[in-house]
Amino acid sequence: MIETLLNFLNQEEVLQVIIVIGSMILFFIGLFGILTQRHFIKIFISIEIMEIAIFIFFIGLAFQKGKTAPMLGDGITKFINMNDPIPHAMILTAIVIGMAVLALGVSMAIEYNKLTGITTIDKMNGLKN
Repeated sequence: MIETLLNFLNQEEVLQVIIVIGSMILFFIGLFGILTQRHFIKIFISIEIMEIAIFIFFIGLAFQKGKTAPMLGDGITKFINMNDPIPHAMILTAIVIGMAVLALGVSMAIEYNKLTGITTIDKMNGLKN
């Protein structure tokens, strides 16, 4: 019975549905965090959860079962049955940019906290002027 279930879950269509539903659930968890939390750091964590959900969605749909990674070929003759490396390179670049933006945002929140002592968005009145 377990082997039948594993064979069912190992089908490409089922894997894609699992990836789509899982990344949507993760995205909405992050969206719920943004809408309900008022603390700087919790909002940044929620944004990163949403970003990771998008990465999982993009890479999950670009991956094709049964194909190998592009770096496993010899680079000259073995270009058969390989996954496309472009989506993976784009996501790797997006991860680096996302981490840089997160570091900048957290450092600005820390400096704002040092200046004003405020850690919640509801009390931020100094930026209105």
